[in-house]
Amino acid sequence: MERRSAIRIPRQAWAHPIGCGFEPVPRPRVIDPMIDDGPWAGIPIGGIGAGSIGRTQRGDFARWHLRVGTHRFEPVAVDGFSLWVGDGERRDALVLRTTDPPPGWGPALAVGAGTYRALFPRAWFEYEPAGLPIRVVEESLSPVVPGDDTLAALPVGAYELQLETPTDRPIDAAILLSWRNDLGRDLGLEAGPGAADPGTAVAVKSEGAAGVLMRPPAAAAERGTPGSLAIVAASGPGIELTTVAGFDPEDAAGIWRAFAADGRLPDAVPAPGPGRAIAGAVAARVRLEPGATRSLRFAIAWDLPVAEFGAGRRWLRRYTREHGTAGDGAWALGLDALAQLDRWRAAIEAWQAPILDAPERPDWYQAALLNELYFLVDGGTLWADRELRPHVSADLDDEPVEPVLGLLECFDYPFYDTLDVHFYASFALARLWPELEVGISRAVAAAVTAADPAPVTIETTGATAVRKVAGAAPHDLGGPSDDPLARPNLYRFQDSNAWKDLNPKFVLQLARDRFLDPDPDGLVRAAWPAVVAAMDRIAAFDRDGDGLPDHDGEPDQTYDTWPMTGPSAYCGGLWLAALRAAIDLASIAGDGPRAAAWSATLERASHSFEARLWNGRCYDYDGGGGPTSDSVMADQLAGQWYADVLGLGDLVAPDRVMSALRHVF
Repeated sequence: MERRSAIRIPRQAWAHPIGCGFEPVPRPRVIDPMIDDGPWAGIPIGGIGAGSIGRTQRGDFARWHLRVGTHRFEPVAVDGFSLWVGDGERRDALVLRTTDPPPGWGPALAVGAGTYRALFPRAWFEYEPAGLPIRVVEESLSPVVPGDDTLAALPVGAYELQLETPTDRPIDAAILLSWRNDLGRDLGLEAGPGAADPGTAVAVKSEGAAGVLMRPPAAAAERGTPGSLAIVAASGPGIELTTVAGFDPEDAAGIWRAFAADGRLPDAVPAPGPGRAIAGAVAARVRLEPGATRSLRFAIAWDLPVAEFGAGRRWLRRYTREHGTAGDGAWALGLDALAQLDRWRAAIEAWQAPILDAPERPDWYQAALLNELYFLVDGGTLWADRELRPHVSADLDDEPVEPVLGLLECFDYPFYDTLDVHFYASFALARLWPELEVGISRAVAAAVTAADPAPVTIETTGATAVRKVAGAAPHDLGGPSDDPLARPNLYRFQDSNAWKDLNPKFVLQLARDRFLDPDPDGLVRAAWPAVVAAMDRIAAFDRDGDGLPDHDGEPDQTYDTWPMTGPSAYCGGLWLAALRAAIDLASIAGDGPRAAAWSATLERASHSFEARLWNGRCYDYDGGGGPTSDSVMADQLAGQWYADVLGLGDLVAPDRVMSALRHVF
């Protein structure tokens, strides 16, 4: 039975002409070197913590995050889809991306020849190739679905291409998927083309599918980091599959000539010379009757079970719990993607329907809510099943480390689970994967009471500080270049041990996340020593007895180039909210004396907050009496916002909230 496409594009999907940039061209906001991939991006494929591959709105696969915690932006000419059409009189072939094709291939799709649409975790290309008797709509998806951790962690991308002819005569059409073996680089071995051992690419056929299976250089298995990658196409009634493997992607004009002739691939090609890259391809060819629509399916899958960081600690990725740790499962994962595509699509649509059907939300807002989730996959994410032992490095502490979801702040600030901004960004995670968010709160609580006396140099001042002070909430849970989860506080642009916002933010997040835990009171009791230590440390920064922590004339909070002196609206408001939350937590922990002491502090601090910072229109930036003290800070009501989230009531009078918001905005 012929497969009919079920592609449905929600109207809320973000849309942009294929291959078109933006005017004016966006630039980094600061002068210091920052990652700038240009205006080229799109929905990535891959699961949470499985590594990801980003494909831009030009159609090229270019953003490589398969190696955990690392970023590489490199459009690979051979990687991607191509189209062939024959109607008995003429034959045409083109590369379905607007970037430069490999030597001898082409032409490329014209800039603007169609529309790219995105609604995470799905994306669509509506191709409009000029002069060809065919319409092509492509959908890609990865099954990142809340409520099903097994699916959400899968290292796969599934593709369906809907082909339709508007003509009154039959045509033949074919889709080609080609790929270069870059597994060596993805596993941290000798980089890229020119490597002495490029790995292997072998054509594979199984019931209902054909494609190419790639393996990394032999050194990968020798060092304990095996892997595989597969490109797979589904067969079906009237679908003819051809494959070719082991060719040099920079010397593949013969492959293109064969595909351009009749939509099929040659049986054999010359092997690449020494030091040359290696690639493979699979093509699916089908006949379309007049007015008919046919569907072709492809999958890209990889199996890189080991995530390794700079200090040498290794973790097994979450998907290995169901799919094993041998690293040879890419082909099976690809076959499963082909078979499960309809179910995955239905699961995504069912999850998103209540969001997209809500009439009170404008379309742009619904699109933003979903598309900003891309970073769960793309953000250098670690979602580990367990630590891999024994350690490969004798320098690592032998104490076992509990796995925690690691999300980078960004690749310019490559630190995991940075508390100061996770405070804002964690609501989606808390809503969709609450158990992962609770795990982060538990890890932060454990880090609060820990100390790391190792000396570090502060980048802005050159001063020497200790890495982590006991009682200070961590800025982060570490970074990819070091030993994340095991050693917090890799950040050292400023000395975050002296920051005034981290400890209140920890207490507020814990107060929120306890409602996500199956045993909320148990979570509070386990974290209680950390809550007490965090609150006591911030209270000690009150140097004048007014109940509010005092800043030291330095950038000692998340806005790490903005000095503050005396009390501030930002950290003072967070402190008021943390006091009120901690009083509630104390009742759960059975600590009446603490609750009473914090209640007295809250009364004194609330009075001081109004007396020292309210200026009649809004709250001053700080109370230090300096030239910037009366600045208007947009985040001055952060504490009240979080109090509203937690149902803690008014920290400041509602009319002052409205006045401040009107003055800010």
